[in-house]
Amino acid sequence: MIHLGRKTIRKLLRPNWSVLQIVAGFGCGLALGIACLQLSVLLVLLTLAAAILVYAMLKRPEFGLLGILIATSSIVFEEQLPLILIGSISLHMPDILLLSLLGLIVLRWLVNSDFKIVRTPLDRPLLIFYGVTLLSTFIAIFQSSVDVVDARRAIRVLSYYLIFFIVTNLVRELRQLNFLLNSLFLLATVVAAAMIVQFFLGHTVQLLPGYVESLGTQGVVYEDVTRIVPPGWSIILISFVALLCILVLEKTKPRRLLKFLQCGLLGIALLFTFLRSYWAALIIVLFLLGYIFKGHDRRRLIRWGLVAIFSVAMILLVIFIDPGSRAAKLAGASMDRLSTLGRSGTFQGKDSSLNWRKIENRYAFSTIASHPLIGLGMGARYRPRDRRLDQRGASSRSFDFRGFIHNGHLWILLQSGMIGYLSLMWLSLAFLIRGFRYWQSIANDRMRGVVLGFTLVYLAVLIAAVVNSTFMQWNWVPVIGLIMGINEVILRKVGQKAAAA
Repeated sequence: MIHLGRKTIRKLLRPNWSVLQIVAGFGCGLALGIACLQLSVLLVLLTLAAAILVYAMLKRPEFGLLGILIATSSIVFEEQLPLILIGSISLHMPDILLLSLLGLIVLRWLVNSDFKIVRTPLDRPLLIFYGVTLLSTFIAIFQSSVDVVDARRAIRVLSYYLIFFIVTNLVRELRQLNFLLNSLFLLATVVAAAMIVQFFLGHTVQLLPGYVESLGTQGVVYEDVTRIVPPGWSIILISFVALLCILVLEKTKPRRLLKFLQCGLLGIALLFTFLRSYWAALIIVLFLLGYIFKGHDRRRLIRWGLVAIFSVAMILLVIFIDPGSRAAKLAGASMDRLSTLGRSGTFQGKDSSLNWRKIENRYAFSTIASHPLIGLGMGARYRPRDRRLDQRGASSRSFDFRGFIHNGHLWILLQSGMIGYLSLMWLSLAFLIRGFRYWQSIANDRMRGVVLGFTLVYLAVLIAAVVNSTFMQWNWVPVIGLIMGINEVILRKVGQKAAAA
């Protein structure tokens, strides 16, 4: 009897989970209703979204990395992002994500005894580059030689290099790595498709943020040809090269045609940017691939190359049936712009774009000579006003470009000095050497293609940075940190023996 009585009491005291769920749901709904009455609905929704995002990031940090990519390197422009004011400091949503993910590394290290900080050969040069640049900037702020707001904006961009440490320390499983790569390639495909839609709409209807205008080359304006350079063209470039390498290296037949079509879509999008420097760098990369690949891989590259050439030839034949069509004008403008790289006049004063860069470079060399060690700091103006560079727009408002230079290498020398620049080159060479040395040792075909592709695309970035400010661009810095981190994760997880050799 006593035993039965205890059973009955336990049964009565046992929690009814269905009732508890109903009560919890009712309580949450009531709390949300009161919050919406007392506060703005938008604020409540943003708070809920933030709570869900924080929970997702704690479980899957790669979601946070994807969020940063979407905010900085897709079809979203920096000026479209809402600002979050914390005292006198304003932050964008990707800034919050970056700080949260860096904080998550520290939190896991403090509370989880099994969590060890991952060390790589790239850590030291990256930290030296970051530290020297910050030191130079803080000295400049203390000496009042840079505007605090300009310096703070530049520090925000620089800090996205730290994504490297987020990837190496928080992406520890293959499922995380695959999710990150699949999301990156999908996002690049979406941006490429949006660029193609923008081309058909023309420059009068701006669907995408960023640089959308009629193409002009050496004084010739192509009114029906739209030049499109959204923030996400950076991930299009890295995805194009990586997918090309995967296409050649993967031996399984399923989805090969899909990858080929995806490469074609990304290639067309790169065509719309009309960035000659990156076109030239990509040509170098393609020739380098022909040298790197051996045996069956080289034969597959040649086969896919012939398929691509045949496809392009057939498309051009169809296009030029109507020479007045926009597609025909696009093809003609592309060939004309690419041909300028082989004209002597381009480098002898007949190209306004290169002339602009030459003037900038002359000012930069003299400034670097007077501040050789740690530079001027970020946000500093390295030259006086020059009417040839600081032009007035259609609104008669002057544009002050005294803190901007197209040459990415000179920009680092100006802001970080020789110490900062050498540390960045140390980082770059270490990344390239490890990629070229170990990519063949990776057993997984897809991951081998990713490592080789990211290594080659960074080589293209180094080459093109002679005339592009890539190293300090909002849409490029997170991508550079990401691809360096992904390569290190692959070498550690998929090719541990190769990385340790």
